[in-house]
Amino acid sequence: MQKHRYGRVFQFGAFELRTDTGEMRKHGTKIRLQGKPLQLLQALLDRPGDVLTREELRDRLWAADTFVDFESGLNTAVNRLRLALGDSADRPRYVETLARSGYRFVAPVNVNEPQLGEETEVPTAAVAAPAPPPPVVEIPAAVPARVPGLRGWLAAGLTAGLVGIAGLMLVLQQRPTAQPRFHQVTFGRTTIRSARFAPDGQSVIYEALGLPGDREIYLANTVSPESRPLGFPHTMLVGVSRSGELALISDLDAGGNRSLVRVPMNGGAPMPLDRSVWTADWAPDGLRLALVRYGPFPETVEYPRGKKLYAGVGWLSNLRVSPSGNELAFIEHPVRDDDGGDIVLVEASGARRTLSTGWASADGLAWAPGGREVWFTAARTGLTRALYAVNLSGRLRPVAAFPGTLTLCDISATGQVLISREQMHALMMGQSEGEAKARDLSWFDYTNVIDMAADGRVVLFEETGEGGGAHHAVYIRRAGAASAVRVGEGFAMAISPDGNWVVTRPDGDQTSLSLLPLTPGEPRVLPGHGLRYDFVRFFPQGDRLLISGGLAGKPSSLFTQALDGSPPVPVAGGAYLSRPAISEDGTRIAGVDSQERLMVLDSAKGEPKVIAEHFRAAVLGWNHSGTELIAQAGSVPARLVRVDLATGRYKPWKEIAPFDLAGVTMIWPAVVTRDERTIVYSYQRNLSELFVVDGWR
Repeated sequence: MQKHRYGRVFQFGAFELRTDTGEMRKHGTKIRLQGKPLQLLQALLDRPGDVLTREELRDRLWAADTFVDFESGLNTAVNRLRLALGDSADRPRYVETLARSGYRFVAPVNVNEPQLGEETEVPTAAVAAPAPPPPVVEIPAAVPARVPGLRGWLAAGLTAGLVGIAGLMLVLQQRPTAQPRFHQVTFGRTTIRSARFAPDGQSVIYEALGLPGDREIYLANTVSPESRPLGFPHTMLVGVSRSGELALISDLDAGGNRSLVRVPMNGGAPMPLDRSVWTADWAPDGLRLALVRYGPFPETVEYPRGKKLYAGVGWLSNLRVSPSGNELAFIEHPVRDDDGGDIVLVEASGARRTLSTGWASADGLAWAPGGREVWFTAARTGLTRALYAVNLSGRLRPVAAFPGTLTLCDISATGQVLISREQMHALMMGQSEGEAKARDLSWFDYTNVIDMAADGRVVLFEETGEGGGAHHAVYIRRAGAASAVRVGEGFAMAISPDGNWVVTRPDGDQTSLSLLPLTPGEPRVLPGHGLRYDFVRFFPQGDRLLISGGLAGKPSSLFTQALDGSPPVPVAGGAYLSRPAISEDGTRIAGVDSQERLMVLDSAKGEPKVIAEHFRAAVLGWNHSGTELIAQAGSVPARLVRVDLATGRYKPWKEIAPFDLAGVTMIWPAVVTRDERTIVYSYQRNLSELFVVDGWR
């Protein structure tokens, strides 16, 4: 007897699980789920809506003679399953925990089953025996045999043709699918910032960062593992023309601007083109440039240079000109300092449309040959970006996904793909006065400190990577505690000076805040009444909030809002300050304005005072006496300085950086206690490998 197995396919939410292969996919992209978490999911899907006790799951997942810490093993399996599904225990969408009982699958489930059942048996003899010959029909002699006419010959030919096509399709289906070929371009511990194919389509030009400050542009190919520096240090690669000219962005000049320059890839003196440019790309003719211009907000797209096509919301990245030169594609990130965003297309006429939206992380974009698709790397949740393609009508399809984070760099005219694979983490460090070295306070894979109670006893941070789940997660960590405490979903915004309240903002909604108690109490929602919340801090008395944000159609400015949910009130004068810090007595606000001036405002009257021009540091806080500000300058290592409010001069105070600087691309603004004895900061480490891939379609 021959046996034929037919697996079942479970569909729930964006996920699909095949029981015959154990494969799980999300939006068509394969999700890694193996071992006990996979067995647990199958057990729950077999009985959706029913409670499976812990004892039932023990018998299902572990053999009777297995010696294991069952409680710990089951808890670990549940946690890993929820992580794969982007689920949470307090607001379950898939797996619900029933205290002291077990677990239940709560999402709607569709099951596709074969009509023949899961297993059927067919007699072997029936399979092997040839079909009997057709019966012989004798034609009476008196009736002459008919000769097929034209219609008969056509029917016979059509039948033969269909049989031939069916046979060809069967052969093609059985032919093994060609696997993509990977050619590694870079080796070692480095960070790939950008990369492009050279005009010959074989060589690769890339910008890499080994150690902080050690940034260079290199030329490489897939034949040799060596890379050759091109001699353009401290610049960013943004484009390569068909004639071999590079478009580069230089470091900040004395006025705080980034300059766009052009230079032949084989060497020569750079020619300055423009200032205040964030990114750019060459048109196919090698003569015109498209660019993104920054500051003051909003960022704008120009094409050709000097002709404004589009004003963005938030910030813009990955600008690329289509092969025809008639369209631009880029990623628009609505929230500043967050890489989530939408894939946008703008025509040379100025017409705009969104091709794909709702990505939690998006970085890397290029046009496919022919210009009918835009390829990009993005993730719906977390940071594990995969490769997708979207056509000009908005139809999306997955191309490739791997463990880790992918960033698309370029696509050649022949369809080769230049891509980098990232190992990206954000880590949190803390150090108090008297400690010899900083302590690692990281929790999951992307730990970003946001605020700290006045005495430093409670640290507020957020997890926006894979560990944070589909809608990110907010945590606190108390001094001396071995573990963190999850507060809720979304983004962390501020913690009250006494450490009793936390302000969060929902993922995907900038127009409201949640006020969550850390002691017994009821959570509250603070509506923005049309305000977009960008940055929030408590006043020292803990009775109201200072907000930087903006109303629709109006420039960003400062507001105050009481904790009772009443509408935000504009600070007099209408000034906007980046990362404003409030003096200990609550009467003054310090920050940097859109012209990079260090300003101090009267919190009641809004009267501004310029402390220093061309100030490119981030204000962290005030000293106890109110005569100095603490600010953070530089990138890696970061320098903490004291700024004298009377003179505007600053002097070094401390330097913060991890011991291992390889791949460290940035250190975010630190948080400092009022007594200046405790400092907590987060930094990003990104180690990359660059590949050329043949065979992705």
